[in-house]
Amino acid sequence: MISRVCSVVFLSILACFWAQVATAAACERAYSIAYSNNYIPYQYVPKNLIPTGLDIDVVKSVMAEMGCEYNLLLMPSKRGQMLLKRGALDIMPAASITVERSEYAHFSAPYRDETVTMFVRASDYDQYKGYKFKDAVDQRLSITAGLGGWYGPEYGKEKQRALDTGALSLNAQTEARIQQLLHNRVDMVIADLYVGYHHVIKARQLDAIRPLPHFLNTDPVHFMLSKKSVSPDFVLTFNQALAVVLKSREYKELLGKYRPIKSTPSN
Repeated sequence: MISRVCSVVFLSILACFWAQVATAAACERAYSIAYSNNYIPYQYVPKNLIPTGLDIDVVKSVMAEMGCEYNLLLMPSKRGQMLLKRGALDIMPAASITVERSEYAHFSAPYRDETVTMFVRASDYDQYKGYKFKDAVDQRLSITAGLGGWYGPEYGKEKQRALDTGALSLNAQTEARIQQLLHNRVDMVIADLYVGYHHVIKARQLDAIRPLPHFLNTDPVHFMLSKKSVSPDFVLTFNQALAVVLKSREYKELLGKYRPIKSTPSN
């Protein structure tokens, strides 16, 4: 009996040892990670000048789990993709998988969704909770959305009709659109779920607005890792660390910081 117990303990210690060796081997140097300054609440620089946001917080947690050093580099998305292609940048967050990108980048497992939803005032939620975008247009609700924004095929199909009937107006600032909703100037705001929540939280009126249960669009996003500068083994270890982070209590608390759990759309 003692021998069997000792064997189990020894194997467990050995497994831990090799896991640590594998992680250490993955961290050959400090890795470069790009971020944007104007992608609130995913990536931005607040007044304290420390880069933050959901994407940054997740990748920092992954690198900590791996035990790897890293450098955060501020740069536009197009420049980041160019450097990633050359192998002069290691990691970029918030990427959708495309055929073109797959030629020069590995993709991590998905770590969040980009979700487009319809925000309404909490007092109107019961009245509109069964609505899709077509229903809102049919009922001539006052709707506002972003200039040039892609909000999914459902929105694209109805957009011109909504504009022609005067149901839909467009402007460039999500914060301004949320303020219009708070002050009863519109009935509905089309926005990314996290972006809409960010501005509601900033306005300290979280309970005043709710997203409808129906998503207009949802797509998974991934980290891109340069094929020229990181190995497939590093990507495997990165994904293992990402899985640990996504299952952690700290990650759930992190989500609560950027997107309160209550009133979240469910489909």
